Amino acid sequence: MIPYDLIRKKQQGRAHTPEEIRFLVDAFTDGSLPDCQLAAWLMAVYFQGMEIEERQELVRAMIESGQRLDFSHLNGYVADKHSTGGVGDKVSLILGPLVAACGVYVPMLSGRGLGHTGGTLDKLDAIPGFRTDLDLDTFQRLVAEVGICIMGQTDDICPADRKMYALRDVTATIGSIPLICGSIMSKKIAAGVRGLVLDVKWGSGAFMTSVEEARNLAAALKKTGEAFGVDTVTRITDMNQPLGRAAGLWCEVREAVEVLEGGGPEDLVTLSKTLSVDILRLAGEDDPDKLVEEALSSGRAREKIGEMVAAQGGEVKALTNPAMHKPAVTIPLKAPHSGCLQAVDTYACGLALITAGAGRRHQDDGLDPTAGFILEVKIGDKVQAGNEIGRCFGADRGKVEAAAGELAAALSWGEEKVEPPRLVVE
Repeated sequence: MIPYDLIRKKQQGRAHTPEEIRFLVDAFTDGSLPDCQLAAWLMAVYFQGMEIEERQELVRAMIESGQRLDFSHLNGYVADKHSTGGVGDKVSLILGPLVAACGVYVPMLSGRGLGHTGGTLDKLDAIPGFRTDLDLDTFQRLVAEVGICIMGQTDDICPADRKMYALRDVTATIGSIPLICGSIMSKKIAAGVRGLVLDVKWGSGAFMTSVEEARNLAAALKKTGEAFGVDTVTRITDMNQPLGRAAGLWCEVREAVEVLEGGGPEDLVTLSKTLSVDILRLAGEDDPDKLVEEALSSGRAREKIGEMVAAQGGEVKALTNPAMHKPAVTIPLKAPHSGCLQAVDTYACGLALITAGAGRRHQDDGLDPTAGFILEVKIGDKVQAGNEIGRCFGADRGKVEAAAGELAAALSWGEEKVEPPRLVVE
């Protein structure tokens, strides 16, 4: 097959055959198809889309580019959760240990930051010693022994997605429903899960900027999961403002631990519990709400994240060390005048994180684990002029000052009271 012809075919809006999709995926994975041609094809898919059959063939080809794990020998339900991405979304760091403490096995293959959104692996990398570059034998052993393991993709699991994921990030093709479907579902299905809860974000900080777009993506993800025999639940949730208070790297790890200790911001706690209950319901639990509350109140969920960190080589004491990753520079954010927070440009908040050093502009950019921001106000909150509403921090003063300016510009104020957006839409 000739790649040029396949690119032209998709540019013209015509559907690929299964053989054509497999050729593109296999050739890109083995290096015989250069990045420039796959980038052109990704752009064609972005604008022309894919039929349902094409989407499923893309998922299948990406799964079969590597190994598919099997956890059927475990005496328990195997499940995972995935978010389509946002700012301040550290739910995976909470939900994983929480449902593992309730007896569910969680083999979690996670990614790095994509575009303006944060990545679970980048946050975990802020824990001293924590390893996400595990081999599959170690990954499977830790899932069985600890109940949870979070690691990055390897050359063994969906290597096609690993390469494509990085290329999508730099070619502005992140928001394509077929490509999102292919990336998310190939990893989760290849990881051997029986159940999957998908948190589909909508809003100014999501790849889906309307509820209707989010519904379309949720339906595509659910249909794909069920086609491959995975119990699939989708939720549509709000990303019109950062989730929780903290956004960045180490600061998000600390906030996740705070929730597991029984505290944390109300929106983050609510969403983490909601999605955890969804997983436990898939697992057949009669009273999942009670299980979640008991796991938190008893301390078992907090203990579980410590077990996971220790098992993956991390420094457990760091989780509660106030001196860990203390930023060299902190700049307070103050309300410019009295009024009500009416809207947040959450996309701009994500870009501010990149400016501060908590995200990447280029694939090989290094990250500052101390970088991030705390935002103490939510849409609908009233403030007085000069009130401290948050702070921006990191290692580089110039970057932090620039990020603080971007963050301040992302907040819209007014005199009229507005209602906060609904966190869980459906």
